[in-house]
Amino acid sequence: MSKLDSLSLEVKFPLPDGRLLVQGPLTYNQDGLASQHNADFMRDARFLRAYGVGLENGRPGTQVEWRTHVALWCATQALALEGDFVECGVHTGILSGAVMTWLDFAKQASRKFYLFDTWAGIPAEQVNEEEKRFGVLEMNRKYQNGDALHADVVKKFSRWPNAVVVRGRVPDTLSAMAGSTKVAYASIDMNVAAAEMAAAEFLWPRLVPGAFMLLDDYGWAAHLNQKKAWDAWALAHGVMILSLPTGQGLIRK
Repeated sequence: MSKLDSLSLEVKFPLPDGRLLVQGPLTYNQDGLASQHNADFMRDARFLRAYGVGLENGRPGTQVEWRTHVALWCATQALALEGDFVECGVHTGILSGAVMTWLDFAKQASRKFYLFDTWAGIPAEQVNEEEKRFGVLEMNRKYQNGDALHADVVKKFSRWPNAVVVRGRVPDTLSAMAGSTKVAYASIDMNVAAAEMAAAEFLWPRLVPGAFMLLDDYGWAAHLNQKKAWDAWALAHGVMILSLPTGQGLIRK
């Protein structure tokens, strides 16, 4: 039985007036998202292959299919534009690994895919008091063996000669992109506002018209400080962020 076929047949929502709204069947119920809508992309052989590569070296039980589906859509549109691809906040490389597999990125000889991460956790000096209260520094437990994780990521992305793995703190490491003046796709997932705002300021002038910037943490309650920062940034730059039910935010230049 597939994951789609094993979902609950109905879900019950209590309404403020005391009534019980019963809906179903669910087609997706994970990663903070429950849906009755068509999710047959999860059965697509090409998707499953790309997602499988993305999950290499990942934590057991990770289920981010719909977030990956969004990233694949954005990356596919970006392929029609000039420019390199960028991910700030890679960890094990789920989204970037899936994107590069989906697009057969090795054949994009004129492009690079830049992959930035500390592979040592979130720098404490970039975390403000509000983020500390939300437990952002607790996320550093994922990086207890950062050197081994970094080595695994380097090995994983070695199959793509145009993947550029850069270890260190953003924005310090963004100088690795000094020769890149055009960006078509950027994925931002650093779990802390200071680093994400620095990345946004660096990347925005390089994003070509029509380019996508995908914000992985934008809608998640535990990342409210990042949302506030992005909303202020969007207002200052005259753009609107599309809030997605996956918890992601999407900007198109």
